[in-house]
This record gives sequence, C-alpha cells and structure tokens, in this order.
Amino acid sequence: MPFFGVALFTWALTAADGFGPLLNAPSKPMNGMSTGYLFCYGITAASSSANSLAVNIPDLTRFARNPRSSTIAQAIGLPVALTLTYVLGVALASTSQVIYGQIYWNPVEMIQVWDNRPAKFFAALLFAFAGITTNIAANSIAFGNDLTNLFPWHINIRRGQYICALLGFAICPWKIQKSAATFLAFLNGYSIFLAPLSAIILTDYYLVRHKSGYNVSQLYTPKGLYWYRQGVNWRAVTAFFGGMLPLLPGLIHQINPEVGGITRGYVNFSSLAWLDSTILACISYYILFKISPFPTQTDKEDTMAWAIHTREENQTLIPSSQFERGDKSVSKGIE
Repeated sequence: MPFFGVALFTWALTAADGFGPLLNAPSKPMNGMSTGYLFCYGITAASSSANSLAVNIPDLTRFARNPRSSTIAQAIGLPVALTLTYVLGVALASTSQVIYGQIYWNPVEMIQVWDNRPAKFFAALLFAFAGITTNIAANSIAFGNDLTNLFPWHINIRRGQYICALLGFAICPWKIQKSAATFLAFLNGYSIFLAPLSAIILTDYYLVRHKSGYNVSQLYTPKGLYWYRQGVNWRAVTAFFGGMLPLLPGLIHQINPEVGGITRGYVNFSSLAWLDSTILACISYYILFKISPFPTQTDKEDTMAWAIHTREENQTLIPSSQFERGDKSVSKGIE
C-alpha cells in the first residue's frame, strides 16, 4: 500500500502539472464559520483519525518486547504514516480539479472515473486491503479485547471481532462517507467520546498517581486497590460525562444543522471538540479526586512485577515469578 500511495501521488502531480489550486486558492469559509474556527475544525477532524489509536494503543503495545520498542513505534510510525496519508488525500483532491474539472475528495471516487480497467481493479483491491487491515488494527482488536473482559465466559477475542464486523455493517458507514461534509462532521463529532477517555487515563497517571505506576497484581485482585466502589470508579464515569455532554449539542448541529437553539458561539466552541472535551474531563476528574480521594498505593508487594535487566541497549523483561522458582535459564541469561 505505501508503494501504491507513492505511485498515485506521483501520477496526480504529473497529470496536473503540480499541486493544482491547493497552494494559491483563497480561503472561502462556509456555513458562517470564520477562517480561524474553520482551521480549528480541520485540525480536530484530521487528528480524529488517530484518536481511536490513541485510546486503543495499549491493545497493541502490550505485546512489545520492551517500553522502548513501543515508544519508537508511536513516536515515528504513527505521525509519519498519518501525515503522509493526509498529504496524499489533499493532493489528490486538489489535482482532481485540474485533471477532471471537479473535486474528488474521496480517492475511491476518483478511481471510478479511470479508463484503465486493470488499474481500477488493482487500486480498488489495495484500498479494500488497506481498509480491512486498518480496521483490524484500530477497531477490531480493541473491541474484541473489551468484550472479552466484559463477558469472559461467553466471548473470546475472535468472537468479539466477529461482532465488531457485524456492527460495522449495521451502522451504515457508507452514509458517513457520502460527502466530505458528513465525513468531517463524523470525524469531528465522535472525538467527544474518545477524548474524555484519554484525558482520564492521563490525569490518573500523571496527576493523581504522580507517575508512581500500577500494582499489576492488584489489577487482578478482587476487591483490591483498584476495586473502588463495587468495581466502578464513579469519579471516572462522572468525568467522562462531564467532558462529553457539554459538546453533545455541537455534535447534534454537525449532524443536522437545521436543529434550532444552538448559537454560533457554541458551534465555534465545538470546533475544537477534542481539546475541549480533554480539558473538561481532566479538570472534572482531578477535582473529584481531591473532593473524594482514593488510595493510590498499597503496602502489598506486587508479585507480578517485571524485573528489567539491561545489557548493551537491549532490555530483557523477566517475570519475578521465574526468580522465585529459581529458573536456571533465567539465571544463566543474566550471568
């Protein structure tokens, strides 16, 4: 797929003899939104494609050999890949105006007007492959893990992924992609559900626990340190709704602009839905913790802690249980 993206990008620039009107076209704000708020709206919509990965990335990094591996992958792979994808999409939309006389915001729609049938077939095949692999990494794995944790006696990861696939058809995604306006509205809107989750996770780790880490064995201990009240951290639930509900009218307006009672100022405020929801949820969670604190540490030993041995920039993760058993292979490796 990366090679196809480079080839498509090169073809578009060659056929249009440049980037088209992308670099010299004036800004034309629509729907009463100023250029500044429209810019904020675009930032939120662009970043929303990475929001699901920002929340679900632990489902993938849990399999990393060491923390350094996951850090490099997230710091380089994700930003570079997304940026190149954005550049390709914008370039194709601009050059299509020169090549075909109209703007094709969706590359798939532009491929449909090609005259070369073999090229159309392979391009469609690659886009289908990209769609499947992207959904597996960004949605299917995380959904399967969540259902497995909620219903471990009935659902495993594979069954959870099948359910995710069925729900993917049930939500009619083709209606979301019927136009650029509806697609951007969806990207900007659903971030209000993901932003509070990441805000609560960051606030809990950096502000509440002061980066003291988590007691892994307590995560699997019934009525342990992380049991809170009846297994629910009501502060996190309250903070989630505190970050989501204030932005909900903005999402309603984006889906149906004809809904009345929503002022222009509120619409402008919701143009940065991700940032707004993050700040609101962060403040809400921290204030609730100060009002009703809970223990963040315990004197009980973390029997599942990992011993990290570093040698020549290579980190080997060794479970402490192996030390307790006196595993000879582990002792030999450390020596």
